[in-house]
Amino acid sequence: MKIPIRIRLTAVYCTVFCISAVLLEAGAYVGLKSAINAVVDRELRSRLSGIEEFLDEHVSRKSLAQLQRELSTHAALQPGYLEIDDDQGHPIFRAASMAAFSDARHLDPLMAIWTAGGQPPLRILAVRRTVRGREFDLHLGTDLTVPFEVLRRFRLLLILSAPIVLICASAAGYWVSKRALEPVSQLTAAARSISAANLNDRLAEPQSGDELQALAETLNGMLGRIEDAFRHMTQFTANASHELRTPLALMRTTSEVALLSANGSAATYREALHRILRETEKSTDLLDDMLRLARADSAAWPLALELVEIGPTIEQACEGVEPLAREKNLDLTFGEWAGTAWVAADSGHLHRLWLILLDNAIKYTPAGGSIQVGWRLASPNTVVCEVKDSGFGIAESDIPHIFERFFRADKARSREQSGAGLGLSIARWIVDAHHGTIEVESAVGLGSVFRVILPTISQTPRTLPVASGTSIDLVVQ
Repeated sequence: MKIPIRIRLTAVYCTVFCISAVLLEAGAYVGLKSAINAVVDRELRSRLSGIEEFLDEHVSRKSLAQLQRELSTHAALQPGYLEIDDDQGHPIFRAASMAAFSDARHLDPLMAIWTAGGQPPLRILAVRRTVRGREFDLHLGTDLTVPFEVLRRFRLLLILSAPIVLICASAAGYWVSKRALEPVSQLTAAARSISAANLNDRLAEPQSGDELQALAETLNGMLGRIEDAFRHMTQFTANASHELRTPLALMRTTSEVALLSANGSAATYREALHRILRETEKSTDLLDDMLRLARADSAAWPLALELVEIGPTIEQACEGVEPLAREKNLDLTFGEWAGTAWVAADSGHLHRLWLILLDNAIKYTPAGGSIQVGWRLASPNTVVCEVKDSGFGIAESDIPHIFERFFRADKARSREQSGAGLGLSIARWIVDAHHGTIEVESAVGLGSVFRVILPTISQTPRTLPVASGTSIDLVVQ
């Protein structure tokens, strides 16, 4: 059974409040009782001083009968609760109310005070004193009927007030918890009202400087990230649909034209099939790129890290695209820095990164142009790899967007030349996955420079960190 947090807060508040109230009431009761006893004990000691003065004045010059008669008429000494015995235990004066406590003299105390039950209840002071060379056991009592009645009524008041206190505490706890959770309820209601149709809405942020403001700010930040992700997904879907619609339309048109041709020759049909094949290959490449990006977004495109020397990987990529450069009459040069640089990388992903950058340089560099590729150690822990071309260049306003998916900076180029605009998005993901950075310098008509900065391994390690935060063992031969 799930109990609402409001009820739990109320229960905790009531429990704490009731425990505190019980402790406070118990303390008040004990304090009142102690205060009453302190007042009574002070009165008993005052009477004791009076009795000592009386005995000092009369015990040596009056007979026992006269002494008893004087004590019985001395109202200030309260003879009704008085008992005096000599050192032999013979009573000198004994009130009827003290007869039941006469055995207290056998305690032989120097001084003792205790409360005796009975009717009436008494507070008794027992003490032994020496007067005129003789020892006397004195027992003084005080009626506690009125103090006991005060304590009884006070105790009854505490018992009767307990349910009222509990009800008030429950009501107050529920009200406090309701007031405390009301902003949370408002945030919950506002969050529930946000859907895909109004992802741009945000929660009201109370300027209270407390946890509620931090919660609202956190939820708004999360909504912002969700909105961005939703917008990117929607844009990605729209762009993908647009990119796939064109080749599908071309394939359909080519097929319809070929089928409508009543006297078509084998060469005509073969040419139609070649066109369909080319569009199919482009669509396949587009779908492969989209699948790679989807896997990258879902972290399902893992890195197989190994120790890789950076120079040979770039040189191998240059050798792979050299026929394409030669076909466009481009001067492709590779300049290797003296020494070696090792990185912890996935060699397959790293090779794809160089191919993407080189393929872009070849596409957007006119015939007779040049492409320069090289690397250098910028610091003991950093290697910089550059792909520089003398192509068309990129407008300054387009540079911040070139790594966005399906973005093409070529305004006047055909789809045949520019591609789908996913290559640089994949390149940036590869660089980010290797904890590096990628930079672009370009100007229209002056070419572009793509610069990849990667962290290096200064010495041969036995283990390499994986992007997910785990590690793999690496044995270097």
